[in-house]
Amino acid sequence: MKEQKVIKVDVMGKTPDKVTDGIIKALGDAPSKGCVMTLEGLSGTGKGTTVAMLKKKLPNATTWSNGDIFRSITLLAAKYAEVEKVELKESLKPEKLAEFMKMLKFDKFGDSFDVEIKGLGYHEMVSKVNKTLLKSKPVATNIPTVASKTQGEVIMFVRDAVAKMAAAGKNVLVEGRAATLKYIVTPYRFELVMSDDIVIGARRAAQRIGAKALDECKKDPTKIPDILKKVLDELASS
Repeated sequence: MKEQKVIKVDVMGKTPDKVTDGIIKALGDAPSKGCVMTLEGLSGTGKGTTVAMLKKKLPNATTWSNGDIFRSITLLAAKYAEVEKVELKESLKPEKLAEFMKMLKFDKFGDSFDVEIKGLGYHEMVSKVNKTLLKSKPVATNIPTVASKTQGEVIMFVRDAVAKMAAAGKNVLVEGRAATLKYIVTPYRFELVMSDDIVIGARRAAQRIGAKALDECKKDPTKIPDILKKVLDELASS
């Protein structure tokens, strides 16, 4: 597959608004017709914030989650293993994976695009179960194993799905890892970078501290400085 050019966007010293506006300018008139745009970058460069702002500013924009497809396959693989009373590895043979992929259908259902899961006793729409059934214990437990064996299947499914949405006039925002995004064919590929690596490290550290301290800070906001210091000391000694 021919390597596709990735436009690097230096976010150093820029507000999310400025980063987003720069990407929209680079898209030209593509959003008026519908397009697929990929966004990659190291943790701490602001991918999530940028995607959220692009979704607000671009017309007819939607985001895409590869994770929902991996979880859907995992749901089917785990169900097959349960019904047939076999180990999960039996569900991951090529012929079985091919069967599971035929149980997933991406299309427009009513006014919205969605993924239909139909097989092994299931008939569900991903948008309705992505926070319930697709987050169930069998899926959460087995998804690392299934995902390691289904990269090719998911990539092909995603390529067809995002192309179908773009053809219908949607602006599809796909955030993820470069290793997966490179298989999505589009001229609109962006990577968020920081010219100062130290700042990336500082932002990552802040994210770790914030995530670890969040629950305690919610319980007692008056002790936020003490809680943050405690978390910082714990991370420094680990």
